[in-house]
Amino acid sequence: MHVKKLFVHEWKDSWKLVTLFNVIVLVFTLIGIVALSNGNWVDAMEKNAWYATIYVSYFMLYYFAILALGVATTFYFLIRFYKNLYTDQGYLMHTLPVTSHQLILSKAFVMYIWQVISGCVMLVSILLLVNSLVLGIENVNIFKALLEEIDLADLDISFLGVLDIIVVILIAIGGQIFSIMFGYLAISLGQLSKNHKLISSIGIYMGMQIVLQMVFSFFQIGFNLTVVNVDRPSEGLVFAILCLIAIVVFAADAGMYAGSNYIMKNKLNLE
Repeated sequence: MHVKKLFVHEWKDSWKLVTLFNVIVLVFTLIGIVALSNGNWVDAMEKNAWYATIYVSYFMLYYFAILALGVATTFYFLIRFYKNLYTDQGYLMHTLPVTSHQLILSKAFVMYIWQVISGCVMLVSILLLVNSLVLGIENVNIFKALLEEIDLADLDISFLGVLDIIVVILIAIGGQIFSIMFGYLAISLGQLSKNHKLISSIGIYMGMQIVLQMVFSFFQIGFNLTVVNVDRPSEGLVFAILCLIAIVVFAADAGMYAGSNYIMKNKLNLE
């Protein structure tokens, strides 16, 4: 059995619930577009407390739906990783003619795709809803206005500027992989505990988050000292810092992946 077959199996097993998460957000978005695209809702809120309650409730539900989509997508796949590979289901998964590399990669690939899909759904949803709000209040289509303001002929991007954009995209990809491998490593480390493996995984995840925040704060201080406090940082300096960030992110991805694979391959304990 190859990674492709594992990928197909993982996709078929997971797509329905994650699709539902995204459909719920899209339904809330369509409701908002219909309800907010004209200015009547503003007058209705001012004149009728019931209308105000309904609209405020909608915005609250929409906010929680957007928030839940990102959180639910991530933790749904992390729970699948735990249940499929480190509980009783793992007895079956680890008897398949596949390597630990293939098990991790197949699950990570499906999770990555769905995180990208959910991210795009959230971005498009927010943009459409903001456009509906502006259209209803100011009668201005922000997408049309933005296109009218942008003149590609006036853009003057240097070669280093193009490279900066490419590196930023790579950092975004690496950052998404980081969130996956971060969860996988926490779960894998939790399995080293003889008792309460799930609780150990959660505790390790939270502890790693605290350490990560401290590391980010350290890098933020360094960034402020080298770039923000410089009046006009050179393009070369910006490019070098972006490259350094990319190297750190992908090195961390590789390290966490290697750690998860090592534990699964050499320290597996399903008792």
